[in-house]
Order: sequence, then structure tokens, then C-alpha cells
Amino acid sequence: MSSVINNGVDALVRSGIYSTKNELIDDALRTFFEFRKDMRVAAVVELYKTEEMSISKAAELAGVSTEEMKDFLAKAGVKIRRGFAEAKGDELARLI
Repeated sequence: MSSVINNGVDALVRSGIYSTKNELIDDALRTFFEFRKDMRVAAVVELYKTEEMSISKAAELAGVSTEEMKDFLAKAGVKIRRGFAEAKGDELARLI
């Protein structure tokens, strides 16, 4: 992080608005993913590609239907798996 950003983060934590830097970063990422659907989709495509979540969970987190998720995966060149995959991407899922 640049010193300006780092100083701002420290100031927000010192002010008590956030308890920790991690709390601020979580909030910032949730906001980022809320407004950048393209980045939310990119993240879940990667999680699906690395078998960290099922297609239905990926679609849910991306805010699209399963069919739309299949289209995103196809455009990204990701082969669609058949069957159930355990959702392991809980940390990112919490932010998206």
C-alpha cells in the first residue's frame, strides 16, 4: 500500500471507526465487489476454475443465474464440471 493509503487506514482505525485494519479491508472489499460486478464475476470464475466452489454457489455469489454463470465460464474458457463440488471459497464468499 502507498504511504497515503496506509496512513488513511491507520487514521480510520485510530479514530475507532474500524476496530482493526482487517475490518476496514473487509469492508472496502465488500464495497468494491458490490459496485464492480465484473470483478465479482472474475473472482468466482477463478474459484470455480480451481474447484473451490460449485457452479450454483458461483452463480449465487456473482448475482446471476446458473445459466448466465455457465456463459461466463464458457467465455473464460473454463470447462464446466458435472456433479457437486464442495464450496471451499468461504473467505472470499464472505466478502462478495
